[in-house]
Amino acid sequence: MKKNIWVIAGLAALLAIAVFVNVRVNKAADAVPLPTDTVEKTSGMGDETVTVTEDYFETFRADRENVRDKELAYLNDIIGHEATDAETLADAQSQKLALVDGMEKEFTIESLLLSKGFQDAAITFHKGSTNVVIHADALSAPQVAQILEIVCRETGEDAKNIKISVVNGKK
Repeated sequence: MKKNIWVIAGLAALLAIAVFVNVRVNKAADAVPLPTDTVEKTSGMGDETVTVTEDYFETFRADRENVRDKELAYLNDIIGHEATDAETLADAQSQKLALVDGMEKEFTIESLLLSKGFQDAAITFHKGSTNVVIHADALSAPQVAQILEIVCRETGEDAKNIKISVVNGKK
């Protein structure tokens, strides 16, 4: 009998913890601002097309820069802390170099796409995954090929690891 009470009490505690975590996660998700007037649809090429507010690319770049600044500050704190052991120091330095390399690739790809006549572009690069958001109503097959060629050349990633999305609407 006592064993059953402990089991029920344990399950009730786990349920309470799960509810608490769920509420916290949902609050965090609600705090993320979403673009207003967003409509998603799928074009014939499988690319996602989204209509967004005027400042999508500016907001994206500002958010990306804020996150990067925090990541770099965190890594710099680890690197600069006197109590950091050699393994952690080497890992932090490696992560910082990878982050800076990714930032350079994103900037280069965005610049190349603008030079090829695309209205605007936003890139996120992580080893094994590259996301490209292009400001356009739609992309033709030659444009997609052009984007893939630039991204593959600059990142060394396979085309299967590159996701191209289209954002249209006011810029």
